[in-house]
Amino acid sequence: MAFFLNFFGKFKRSAQELKSIRCLAVTAVLIALACILKTLTIQPLPTLKIGFAFVAISAIGMLYGPTVAGLSCVATDVIGYLISNQQQGFSPLFTLVEVTGGVIYGIFLYGFDPIKPDFTSAKSFWTGIRSNIPSVLRIVGAKFTINLVCNVFMNTLFLMIMGYGILPETFWIKVGERVIKNATMLPIEVFILLLTLFPIKAAYSAVFKKHRQSV
Repeated sequence: MAFFLNFFGKFKRSAQELKSIRCLAVTAVLIALACILKTLTIQPLPTLKIGFAFVAISAIGMLYGPTVAGLSCVATDVIGYLISNQQQGFSPLFTLVEVTGGVIYGIFLYGFDPIKPDFTSAKSFWTGIRSNIPSVLRIVGAKFTINLVCNVFMNTLFLMIMGYGILPETFWIKVGERVIKNATMLPIEVFILLLTLFPIKAAYSAVFKKHRQSV
């Protein structure tokens, strides 16, 4: 019972964040950042493309929870589609995928205190990671769940429904291909979040601490 109260309580607390001007302003900035990052990708292999928009979405989930992150993903998906000049038609099914991902980030990362990376040496960095396993596992859990639920199953299913080159008889083959791809991406994406979430949270805390002191 306590689990469910805590789980649904996150959505309630997150929804209450929307009453804050600070939340709306910071979220708007992060939505804009996510839209910009959607246009930036690295493709180290022909079949492997690394995007960075998930950093901004995970930051929204960390700062303001699943409700705000889910709603933000509606905006990032629509705006991202408009500025990407895609030839394929817009589908709310893929907006649902984005929203699900944002909600998952919020569930795992809301109120999360990220690890401060120690860059003095490689040994110090990995020692810091090993000494903060619970924090690392929250990031791994968030990315693993998103990769499995959103990237592997939902995306593949909706591509088949929309008729984008996936037939019912090849569905599980495509799922297998996506499992391999997302398993490859998982450690890379986790590493990116380990590097970026702390400076984002630190900058957020510093800006608003300074603001409170000046008021």
